[in-house]
Amino acid sequence: MARKLSLACIWLLALLCYGVPYLFLDRVNAWYGSFLFWTLAGALVIVLNLVATRDFREDEE
Repeated sequence: MARKLSLACIWLLALLCYGVPYLFLDRVNAWYGSFLFWTLAGALVIVLNLVATRDFREDEE
């Protein structure tokens, strides 16, 4: 369940990465407005990938 939820959140975050900088941050004249968003989004994707893949194990032979 956690894997499906985290993968769904990654897809949602990917869609937000396209929309937020162009829709909500278009009036911010400073570069650090979108930089902060991309930094937080990148960190969140890393955490969600860790959650999605934490149960992967190699087969023991």
